Amino acid sequence: MTMLDKFVSFAKGLPADRLQSMEATLAALMESYSDGHDFTTAELSEIDRRVSDTNPQFSKPDEITKLFGKPFSA
Repeated sequence: MTMLDKFVSFAKGLPADRLQSMEATLAALMESYSDGHDFTTAELSEIDRRVSDTNPQFSKPDEITKLFGKPFSA
């Protein structure tokens, strides 16, 4: 039995109120795999440009803290 088969069996046993939540979650997951979430050609070009930059510029730690509300360490 595949994991998908196990999941379908599990979902069939859920009460209606919990099944509705599960269906919404699965719909969101499936939507995230749609072509509408792919990078555009321009975005891919920009990513390529930034990755190939031999002297990248990064935000200062205090700017990161201000944006996220806490420090971000690498």
